[in-house]
Amino acid sequence: MLYGVSLGPGDVELLTFKAVRIIREADEVIVPGEVAAGIVRGFREPKIVEFPMGKGREVAKKLASEIVERCARERIAFCCLGDATLYSTFSQLAEEVLKLDPKVEIEIVPGVSSVFAALAKMKVFVTKSILITTDFEPEVVAVMKAKRSREISERLKKEGYGNIRIVQRLYMDGEKISEEIPDFADYLSIIVGVKR
Repeated sequence: MLYGVSLGPGDVELLTFKAVRIIREADEVIVPGEVAAGIVRGFREPKIVEFPMGKGREVAKKLASEIVERCARERIAFCCLGDATLYSTFSQLAEEVLKLDPKVEIEIVPGVSSVFAALAKMKVFVTKSILITTDFEPEVVAVMKAKRSREISERLKKEGYGNIRIVQRLYMDGEKISEEIPDFADYLSIIVGVKR
């Protein structure tokens, strides 16, 4: 099993209980640098693998070849700052591991993203909509509170998004993730589309 463990924005107190449990229980914990290591050291000593800017893909390939066979019998945790799904080195590692062995199980442990930590520090409340991007042509769109789910899905298709899925009641009783988009959905729904 390969875990992508989100460490949050840098405050050890913002780690999730699940992140702490996996860090403690994993057979090996790997981090992409000293800042992440400093957070993890409160629980155990990690292995540091530096991911220099511009060399991330090379490092990910090498690390993947070193751990891919172990992932079949051990629990390897790769811990990164922020959230493992958002601009993270873990995405490169997971991709390279799956190229070598598509059967490797991967679990991502979500965390507090730096965006939401920054909003909290600045006491900024989002009451309508928010765009989080590194440019103005987003690759992935996540629409929260997607009650008019069919309408939202159709709009995303017109704007060039595919692989549209809905997640309803995330981490709650009745959780459902589906490519079949209903006309209307629960208030606690998120629709995700990926640019084609």
